[in-house]
Amino acid sequence: MNKNNPFDVHGIEHLSPSSINSFLDDKAMWIMRYLFGYKNGGGPAMWRGSAIDGGVGAYFGFEDKPYNKKECDELVTKYYHTDRKLCQIEYPKQVIDMKKYITEEERLSRYFDTAINFYEELGQPTDYQKRIELQLPDLPVPIIGFIDLHYGDTIRDIKTTARTPSKVFEGHARQVSVYGKAENCVPILDYVVVTAKEEKVVSYTVEDVQKHIDTVEQVAFSIMQFLSYSNDKYELANGCYPNIDDWKWGADEINFAKTIWSIK
Repeated sequence: MNKNNPFDVHGIEHLSPSSINSFLDDKAMWIMRYLFGYKNGGGPAMWRGSAIDGGVGAYFGFEDKPYNKKECDELVTKYYHTDRKLCQIEYPKQVIDMKKYITEEERLSRYFDTAINFYEELGQPTDYQKRIELQLPDLPVPIIGFIDLHYGDTIRDIKTTARTPSKVFEGHARQVSVYGKAENCVPILDYVVVTAKEEKVVSYTVEDVQKHIDTVEQVAFSIMQFLSYSNDKYELANGCYPNIDDWKWGADEINFAKTIWSIK
C-alpha cells in the first residue's frame, strides 16, 4: 500500500465514468458504493439496456457464434430474464418492481428492432465493448471504461430510453468524452427511444470533448483530495449525509445506508 496515494489507501484501483458521475451527482451514494462496497442487482431499465446492448453485439458477430436477427431477438429476452434471476439469487432481499419488469419485457423486441434497423445502416462495427484506459497527468489511477460500438474514427454509445431526450445529458457527455479522448475518436450518443406510440433513434455528436474532459479531470482530483482527508471511511462518510428523498434512494439503498449513517 502506498500511503501517499489515497486511492491505494482506500482500495480503489481505478475510476470510471460512472464513478466520476456518481461523485458529482451524489457524494453519499458514491461513498456507499465505492468505499463501503454497496451493490445491488440493478432493475428493469438497467436490464433492458444490457439486453439490447448484448443483442446488438450478437447480431454483429461479437458473441461465441453467429446469430440471425430472430435468434438475437430471443437472446435479448434471455439476457433480460437472466439478469432478473441473478438479482434474485445474489440479492434475495432486493425488491423488484414486477409491473415495470413486465412493461419493459413487452417492449424489448421494439427496442431491439429499432436499434438494429439503425445500426444496419451504419454497417459492421470495427469493435464492440472495447476496453479503454485513459490516464490523466498526475492522477495515480486510470479511468477505465468500455465502448459499446466502434466505427473507424467514431465511437457510439447505446442508450435505451422511454422518453425522447431534448438534449445530451451532461453525465452521458462526460462518459463518451472519456471514450473519445482515449481513442482519439468522435463520440456519438445514440438514444434508442421506445414509447407507447413510437420508436426512433435520436443521435447526438458530442462536440466539446475537451470541456467535458476538463470536468472529468477536476472531479477526479476532487475525489483524490476527498480521500486524502482520512484513512477511515467512516470519518469520510461523516462529512456528508444521504438525501433519501431523491429517487435514486430506494428501500435497499436506505437500508444499507443505515449501517453507515444514523437514519431513522
